[in-house]
Amino acid sequence: MTKIRWGALCWILCALTFPAQIIAALQWPQAYSWSSNLISDLGVTSCGIFDPGTDVERMICSPWHLLANASTVANGLLITAGSLLLWSAWPKRRQGHWAMGLLAAGGVLVAGVGLLPWNLQPEEHDVAALLQALFQWAGMIVLVFAVRGEARYRRIAVATVLGTLVSIAGFVVFINGLGGGQMPGLGLGTAERLAFDSLTLWGVAVGCLLLGIRQGAARVGTGAVSARP
Repeated sequence: MTKIRWGALCWILCALTFPAQIIAALQWPQAYSWSSNLISDLGVTSCGIFDPGTDVERMICSPWHLLANASTVANGLLITAGSLLLWSAWPKRRQGHWAMGLLAAGGVLVAGVGLLPWNLQPEEHDVAALLQALFQWAGMIVLVFAVRGEARYRRIAVATVLGTLVSIAGFVVFINGLGGGQMPGLGLGTAERLAFDSLTLWGVAVGCLLLGIRQGAARVGTGAVSARP
């Protein structure tokens, strides 16, 4: 496999963080709420009553926090590895290098979120999560310019614009909810997942689209060789 295919596969494998979260959530002695509980609740290392940045104290007990945190670390490392492998995969190389550099840094910060459980290092955890979003948004925006005007990459451009907008909108709603503001029919957990899980889903989608582009190019190349006398 080429570097591009390996890089795309790394991003696709980031989807494994979702079944890991589901498994960890199912181990809670009380029900984990996907709409109300935060993603970080799955990684809390002890059981007790916490106020994780909200106005409502609640019981958190995640016996399989190691799995949740390990999946976050793996997610970050896969993002970074994929970004480095895709360093020169884009039509406009300079913008592509900037985009992959920003996304690679974002992946390192994702891993940092998993290595810094909220209940043990809350400030560091929150800073890593915030910086992760900023770096990934910046990388995604630059990536749009790296593929702009290239017909083969149009779907990647569209997916990147939509992913960025959904993530930023979810983040704004999430921060507003943390401050006690009105939530438009969403729980804090739902808003947080729109802000952060959408970034993972974007990477998975782009990885799949890249594989499709590579396979299409390979078929065209094979056809051209076959057509030669």
